[in-house]
Amino acid sequence: MSDDVLDPSDPSAELAWLAAQARGQLELDRLLGVPAALVPPLRPLDARPRVVAPPVVAPPPRVAAPAPAAPPAPASDEDLAALAARRREAEGKLDALARRMAGCTKCRLSEGRNQLVFGQGDAAAEVAFVGEGPGYHEDQEGLAFVGKAGELLTKMIQAMGLERDEVFIANVVKCRPPGNRTPAPDEMATCLPFLQEQLEAVRPKVICALGKIAAVGLGLIAADEALGRNRGQFRDWRGTPVMITYHPAYLLRNPADKRKAWEDLQKLFPLITRRRAAGSSQA
Repeated sequence: MSDDVLDPSDPSAELAWLAAQARGQLELDRLLGVPAALVPPLRPLDARPRVVAPPVVAPPPRVAAPAPAAPPAPASDEDLAALAARRREAEGKLDALARRMAGCTKCRLSEGRNQLVFGQGDAAAEVAFVGEGPGYHEDQEGLAFVGKAGELLTKMIQAMGLERDEVFIANVVKCRPPGNRTPAPDEMATCLPFLQEQLEAVRPKVICALGKIAAVGLGLIAADEALGRNRGQFRDWRGTPVMITYHPAYLLRNPADKRKAWEDLQKLFPLITRRRAAGSSQA
């Protein structure tokens, strides 16, 4: 049974779905190094306190999730050829953009960089991850999301049933801010057209904004809004749904919020047709 489709009239399907979710939680905990939480034994029935139903309160309005993708059919030769052609076209656009960006000095971040970090991944990816900006390790290697935060992002992607080379990863700014400070608004505004051009070339089905600065840079939330009030919700970026969640670096400092990030990532599953079930091998 697909993890993404649930028949509410079938109790056994619901139990199987709940079991799959529990397995996914345990697997993510194992991958991310979260210790398993022990479930206390139930009290005897007669010793349990009475539960008083809380008053009914209308839930706050939420942004509707995009419609799930249709169940994937076996890819035909024509489908594979079309995907390969789209990938070649996108690779050409990204290569041309990278050549134009080489040696960029449009903002002051260029003054202290070691390498411009363009981003990397599948040019025809279904999922694009957008972060804040390069750190020390990214600036040294010229790649987005390396070091400890990159290792955690890799585990998150694998827990989703994907590999790093099957997604596209980029940042709001392409040069490391001094001392890893937050990029200034004018710096983000200067670099944003490059990110827009990347995403328009890749054409992902869904984008995941990692952290507040990524969400602000994409114009999804205001600079004075709290990330915690906006994470887990879909927003629209030029017709593409975007899920806002925590940055891996934040999760390294606050491991208790890894579960919340996993809940956010699971909302992307219905939009991804190429992901594999947990524990399955790549086709």
